[in-house]
Amino acid sequence: MKYDVKYNEQTVRERIAATANALRKKGILTEDTVYLVMLNGGLWFATHLFDALGGVGNKVFMIKGHSYTGVERGEFLWDCLPDEQEVAGRKLVILDDICDSGATINIIYRFFKTKAERITFVTLLERTTRQIDADVELYSCIQDDSQDFFVGCGLDDNETSRFLPYVGVLQVEN
Repeated sequence: MKYDVKYNEQTVRERIAATANALRKKGILTEDTVYLVMLNGGLWFATHLFDALGGVGNKVFMIKGHSYTGVERGEFLWDCLPDEQEVAGRKLVILDDICDSGATINIIYRFFKTKAERITFVTLLERTTRQIDADVELYSCIQDDSQDFFVGCGLDDNETSRFLPYVGVLQVEN
């Protein structure tokens, strides 16, 4: 597949660093913060965000869920979650590659909101057309209002190209 570069590697790293600084200044990152990384796409982003933060000594858990069977959207099902006592009363920072429609963030927020003290979402990309619950706290490195299909930096094209160092746009061949 051919991908046109939309956000080059330097731009991505600069945006991640700026987001890391914003999170520090807002006091979101404390010693009792628990990080939840949404698999699979959030792994690349989390690794680079943690690098920009100079590392984290906090607990980091991988979480995974899905709402698709093939191409059919259905009920959201959890595949991997931390034990409830690991998040109870704690500040959660949930990392993912993209806030596209907002559906996944809303599901995750509703699941954890009675368990955690505070929930903050951080994504590499955010579609400005997304619809998230009013009380969701969201920080994004890149906001984009296009309908492009993105790949790289955690975003995949049918489980490929996830680890490209830039954000590219899938070019559909006619």
